[in-house]
Amino acid sequence: MYSKIAVRQKMIDERLSLTNKEIIYFSDIISNKTICFIRQKFIKSAALYMSIKNEVKIELVIDKIINENIKIYLPYCKKKSDICFYKFKDTDSLVKDDYGILSSKCGRETAINEIDAFFVPGVAFDTSGNRIGYGKGCYDKVLAKSKIDSIFIGICYNFQIYKKNEIEITQNDIKMHYLICESGIINCSDYI
Repeated sequence: MYSKIAVRQKMIDERLSLTNKEIIYFSDIISNKTICFIRQKFIKSAALYMSIKNEVKIELVIDKIINENIKIYLPYCKKKSDICFYKFKDTDSLVKDDYGILSSKCGRETAINEIDAFFVPGVAFDTSGNRIGYGKGCYDKVLAKSKIDSIFIGICYNFQIYKKNEIEITQNDIKMHYLICESGIINCSDYI
C-alpha cells in the first residue's frame, strides 16, 4: 500500500509534466466518455468543476450538455475547506473562489441533496474507488452529506489509477462508484 503523501507528490509531479497538447487530447476523450456516461445514466443534475494544475479539462462537458435539460453545478471552495455548489449560468458569470479556482456563485447555494452525480477531481485513485485529493478533505465532507443514491465519479488520466486497494485511506475517505479516464469507464464495484 502506498502512502497518501508519496502518491500525492508523485502524481502531482507527473500531471504537471503533461504538455498542453496531451492535456487537450486526453481531456477531449475523457469529456466525450463523460457525456456518454451522463446520457446512459439519465443524470439530470451534475456537479462538475473547473480544472486546475493540469487536471482533466472536464469543463469541456459543460458546453456539450448545457442545452440538454441537465442542471450543472460548480463548486465554490471556501478557505475553511468547505465546498458549496451553485448552479452554472454561463461562463461570463464565473468568479474565483477563495483558492483562485473559477466557480459559479450565482443565485442561491444549492442543497447537496439536489445533485444526482458528482464528478470529482483527484490526484490519484485506485480501481476499488479510493481517492487521494489535495489533502483538505473538502470533497469527502460534501459527498458524505449527499443523498443516498448520488453517484460519485472520479475524473482522471490513466496514469493516476492504481490497482485495487493500493492507496492508503482513512475512515473519512469516500469511495468513488466509477472512474472515467481516457481508456474507458471503470465500475469500482467490480473491484471490491
